[in-house]
Amino acid sequence: MSHPAPLAVEEHVHGDTVWVALRARGADWSWLTPAEAVRLARQWLDQYERPATAAAGD
Repeated sequence: MSHPAPLAVEEHVHGDTVWVALRARGADWSWLTPAEAVRLARQWLDQYERPATAAAGD
């Protein structure tokens, strides 16, 4: 059985509008503006990168 990638990210340009599309584990696509995508990425980094970095130093 094949498993979909855990996260897919695509950029879609429609005229002057740019969308960042995210899809996790086969769910429907979520369409974000680039600013929303950056905000989400920063939130994920703040939430998940620091504990991993701290654990790696142990």
